Amino acid sequence: MTPTRPLQRDHSCAIHLVAGACALCAALMAPVQAAGRKPAPAVPPTPAIADFTALSGARPGDCAAPTDPALSTMGMPTMRRCAWGQRVEMLYWRSIPAPAGTCLPPAAIAWYRLAQAIHADAPPWSAAWSGRTIATGTGDAQQLAAVWRGGDGQWSATLWRWRPTDKPATRTWQAGHWNDVTQAAHAIDAGNPLPAASPLFVAWRDSSQGKPRMLDGDTWRWVSDKTCLRLETSGISQTRIHLPYSRDDARLEQRSGMQVQLARRLPDAEWLQPFTLLDPAKPGERTGAKFIAVWKEGRSVKGQLWIPLRGDAGIVRARIVSDLTAASADPKQRAAVVERELTALAHAWEVRHE
Repeated sequence: MTPTRPLQRDHSCAIHLVAGACALCAALMAPVQAAGRKPAPAVPPTPAIADFTALSGARPGDCAAPTDPALSTMGMPTMRRCAWGQRVEMLYWRSIPAPAGTCLPPAAIAWYRLAQAIHADAPPWSAAWSGRTIATGTGDAQQLAAVWRGGDGQWSATLWRWRPTDKPATRTWQAGHWNDVTQAAHAIDAGNPLPAASPLFVAWRDSSQGKPRMLDGDTWRWVSDKTCLRLETSGISQTRIHLPYSRDDARLEQRSGMQVQLARRLPDAEWLQPFTLLDPAKPGERTGAKFIAVWKEGRSVKGQLWIPLRGDAGIVRARIVSDLTAASADPKQRAAVVERELTALAHAWEVRHE
C-alpha cells in the first residue's frame, strides 16, 4: 500500500517550520526597521537675539545687497534676513568653526572679526565670559554684534544693522523694534562684566588694539604679525640693582650689572637682546626710564619690560612669551616681534601714566 499519511505529516511540519522562520525573521527585522526610523536630531531653538521676526516685527525676506566683504572671514552665515525695505539686516552664525592656525579660541576670533567689521574698538575677549555684545552707530546707521555660548556648548554669533528711514513716524516705529534688539543683547551681557582695569592692563589694551586678543586668567594672549604671544604679568617688585625712574639717571654700569644678574639667574638662556634702555616714543621727550631684555629659553622666546616708578613705589614688570613651532622656528624673527610688542607696551604706558 502507498504510505500517504506520513507524507502529509511531513508536508505539514515543513509548512509550520517555514511559518516559524518567517515569524522569527519578522521579529528580528522589526527592531532593525525601527532603528532605521530614528527621528532626526532636534535642531536647537533659535536664540532670542537671532529671532528676526520677533525682534523686527516684520516678515523676513531675502537681502538684495551682497554680503559685506568684511564678513567673509566669518564664513557663510546660517541665516541672513532683511526687512523694512532693506533697512534692517541680521546675520546669524549658529556654530562658529575653530579657526585654523591660531592660538585663540573661536569666540575670541569671532569677537575680533565682528568688531573689525563694524569698526568698533572692542575690549579683549575674556575666557570667563559666556557671551558679550558690542554696539556702534551714528544717526545714519546702527550696528550691534554678539557672541555667546549656547546650551549645547556651541559658540554662536549674530550681527544686526539698521539704517533709519527719514520718515519720522516710520523711524519711531523702527526705533522701538531696534530697542528690542538691544534689550535682547543686554541679556547676553548679563553676568559678564569687564575685568578690573589695572594701569598695566590699560597700557596693554592700548598697545594691542586692533589685534585678536583675549584674557585667560592672569595671562593675556594676542596675535601680532601671525605670531601667538602671551603676557604673564609679574606685578610690582624691586631689583637688587637700583633702576632709576628718570632717564637722565640711567647709567651703563647699571645695565651691565642687571645683565650679569639675569645671566646668572638664567644660565641656559640665549640672549637675543641684552638688558637695554628704551628710547621714548617721541625722540627727545623727557619720560621715565624703561628697560627690556629678550632671550631664548628652551622652545620659547621670552622678553621682559621693567618700568621703574617714582620714589620707592617699586618696578612694574611684564613678561611676554612666544613658543617656537616647527613651522616658525627662527628665534631671531620671533625676538623681533617680542621686542616690538614690549616697546609698544612701554610707549603706551608713557601716554597713559607719564
